[in-house]
Amino acid sequence: MWVLASLKDGEDRLKRFVQKIAGHGFNHVFVNAYAHDTRWRQGTTQPEDYGPPPVFAWEDTNDAPDHLRPNLVYWRAFDVMMRALFEHGLTAHIYLRVYNKFVNWPANRSLADDLFYTYVVARYQGFSNVVWDFSKESKNEPDKAYLENRLSLMKGSDGYRRLVTTHDDDVYYYNSRYAGSFDFVTDQNHTDLASTLVGQRARFRCPIINEEFAYECGPGGLEDKTYGRSNTAEDHALRTWEVIFGGGYPAYYYTYTAWDVLRPEDDPPGYRYHQWLAEFVRAGAWWTLEPHPGVALGSRTARCLAHPDGREVLVFAPEGRNVRLTLPDSGRPSGAVSAEWLQPLTGQRAQTTVHLGPRASLQPPWTEDGPFVVRLRQAEA
Repeated sequence: MWVLASLKDGEDRLKRFVQKIAGHGFNHVFVNAYAHDTRWRQGTTQPEDYGPPPVFAWEDTNDAPDHLRPNLVYWRAFDVMMRALFEHGLTAHIYLRVYNKFVNWPANRSLADDLFYTYVVARYQGFSNVVWDFSKESKNEPDKAYLENRLSLMKGSDGYRRLVTTHDDDVYYYNSRYAGSFDFVTDQNHTDLASTLVGQRARFRCPIINEEFAYECGPGGLEDKTYGRSNTAEDHALRTWEVIFGGGYPAYYYTYTAWDVLRPEDDPPGYRYHQWLAEFVRAGAWWTLEPHPGVALGSRTARCLAHPDGREVLVFAPEGRNVRLTLPDSGRPSGAVSAEWLQPLTGQRAQTTVHLGPRASLQPPWTEDGPFVVRLRQAEA
């Protein structure tokens, strides 16, 4: 993303891109403090392949950087991106390190290493829309004490105490020695999305982002991709809903905005699907809802979120069909209940009144079969 600001007319392109994604309901962007190249598109494979980038994070070259001299040309381009994200209300989730992007990093615990972490935190802590992440896929760092030390250094260097996390490191997260060193969990998980999140919520007692679980392909279909794996836009969208119904926060990958091949003018179908998702969940108090595994029956994959006192219930049925719902015992809505429906792949909406007992049968009001989401709230008298 930051590379756009270093290109001809790049600042305007970057601002248009940020405005576009914000307009589709996205509010959190994962960005590397620096990345050099990818092994799956190594070198400049096409005009829109920006790895290696035109500017580096340090003076000299990536092969032989001067780690004691930050490259101000690079960081001024990064500033442009940070201001654009701030102005459009998007959080900048900054990975200070990444292990698989051919970056020549300073030696761990060296003076240059300390300088890098304190420099990035000092430069951007004043932005209220920042969270710090030790590294993308920090499972690749064998020295977990070093990881803890870097999180501590970031906390100690940040006068505003922005939140800290690290990405995809079960060895670190599940070691009780490091409990309390992170503010929330940033995970990567591709299977059993909702059930995994339910277990993680019980263990960690903090917000959990599944940052990587699907990759939307390009307009040419599943073989139109930059990385080795891809999903259809529809599959990605339904998996996103599953993350939400596990009580987690989802992320979105599009193959031409996720890595070093960057096409910000694209309008992938996933933008539209995720906008419908964001509009629907924000119409209620979704942050107060908790997952209730096994509550929604009649479909192997149906899921339920509910407020503890039953004032709001969400049901997701990715397979469609008739779903029977056993409601929470405490203060559950009963009798005439307002039902707000969404078909997550067409955007079709409807509002009906349903009559609930302890067990309810839910069927969307349209005739076509397909996935649906419904919000149940006590109807006003």
